[in-house]
Amino acid sequence: MPAPALIAQLEIPVSTTWGTSHLLNQFDDLFHDFLDKGGPLPPEYSLLNRAIRHLGDAVRAGVVAKDEVSAYIQDSTLRHLGGTMQAEALERKYGYSGDFEIIDHIYTRHTHPDPKLRQWDLYFHAQAAPVAVRNRKAYFQDLMQAHLSSHRGPAPLEVLNVASGPARDVREFFQNHTQATVRMDCVDMDAHAIDYAQRMCAPWLDRMTFHHRNVLRFVPTRGYDLTWSAGLFDYLSDRVFVHVLKALIAVTKPGGEVVIGNFSDYNPSRDYMEVLGDWALIHRSRETLVSLAAQAGASPDQVQVFWEAEGVNYFLHIRR
Repeated sequence: MPAPALIAQLEIPVSTTWGTSHLLNQFDDLFHDFLDKGGPLPPEYSLLNRAIRHLGDAVRAGVVAKDEVSAYIQDSTLRHLGGTMQAEALERKYGYSGDFEIIDHIYTRHTHPDPKLRQWDLYFHAQAAPVAVRNRKAYFQDLMQAHLSSHRGPAPLEVLNVASGPARDVREFFQNHTQATVRMDCVDMDAHAIDYAQRMCAPWLDRMTFHHRNVLRFVPTRGYDLTWSAGLFDYLSDRVFVHVLKALIAVTKPGGEVVIGNFSDYNPSRDYMEVLGDWALIHRSRETLVSLAAQAGASPDQVQVFWEAEGVNYFLHIRR
C-alpha cells in the first residue's frame, strides 16, 4: 500500500508534530537527526537505545498513548525506512510477527543496499534479540551434535522440529554433517515457510519430511529421540504452552529429550521490539519455565534450563 494511502487509513495528519506528547516530539527530533546523518553509528547505539527505553517507559506509565506511538512509528517507518528490517518487522508480510522470512534475514544479517538505510539495518542486527536468534541457530547445531554423538544403534536419530520456519539451522547442520544418519520431521503452520524450507534443504529431502500442520493437529506416526522448538513457545499463553509441551513430551522416546526456546525476562531490546517493531513476545523467567514443565508432567530431576551467550533466549531441556 502506498504511504499516503496508509497514512490516510491511520488518520494521521502529515505533520512533524505528534499529538500533545513532548517526549514523542523529542524522540522525533532525535530520529530526524539520525536520518539526516544517514543512520546511527555503533558509538551512538546506546543513545538511541536509551531514547527508545524512555519511550517504552512512558507508554507503560500511561504518559504517552500506545496507539499514538504505534501510529508515529508506522508513519515514520513508511516515510523514511522503507525496505529496512524495521519496515519488514512492521509489515507482517505473512500475517504475523517473526515470520520465516524475517527470521532468515536475521540469520543472514540482511541489509539494505542503500548505505543510509544500511546503517539502520546494522543497528537492528546489533540489538540483543537478533543476536540471540542467531545464537539459537548455533545452539541447535551443538544440540544435534551432542545427540548424534550419544546415539547408539543402526537406526537413524529421529528428530521432530516444531515451527521449523526457514530451516536454515537444519540446512547448516546437514552441510556440516553430510553423512549424518538422521530422519527429521519439520512441522510449520505457514505454507510459505514450508515451501521456502524445502528449497533451502533440497539436497537432504531424502532425510526430511515437511508437514504443513498446526502443531496441535500434528499426529506423529513414530517417537522421537529429540524434539526441538526454537521460536514457538514465547507466542503461547501459559495454558497453551503446557498443552503443547505435554504433547511433545508424549511423542519423545524414553531416554530422548525435548528442548524448547523461550525469550527470557532479561531482554535489553524488548522496548526496541515492542515499541518500534510492534513485536510482542511472552518473556519468561527460568522459574516460570520450570513451573510450566512441571504442569506438563515433567519431574524436577528431568528438567534443566540453559541459555545462549546473550542470556536473552532460554532453552528448557526435559529428559524422558
